[in-house]
Amino acid sequence: MGAREVTTRPRDAGLTSIELVSYVFVLAMIALVCVQGVFLTQVTSAAQQAARDGARAASLGRDVDHEVRRALPHWATVESISLTTPSDAYRVEVRVRVPVLLRGVTSSSFVVTRDAILPRG
Repeated sequence: MGAREVTTRPRDAGLTSIELVSYVFVLAMIALVCVQGVFLTQVTSAAQQAARDGARAASLGRDVDHEVRRALPHWATVESISLTTPSDAYRVEVRVRVPVLLRGVTSSSFVVTRDAILPRG
């Protein structure tokens, strides 16, 4: 009785390559979701700080637009900045586009809105 020879079946020959491509694809998708989460977190935090700085600028009589844009990172795309003055406060609302996978690529449908209210006086 001799040693038995193990052979692969022809239909299984490329299976490992296909599995590797699938694993790489899944890992790449997970990495892209993580990058998108980082962008969303950065933009949300920056927009909140910019709204606060804008409300403070309004209460001090400074240029709100300039202060908001100065508080945001250079790569952030501002959708709008609005100042309203309810009877006893200054309210600044900042809308910033979130980058989609790359910093320069944005969409008008993926926007973060943050506001800050600072009382008068």
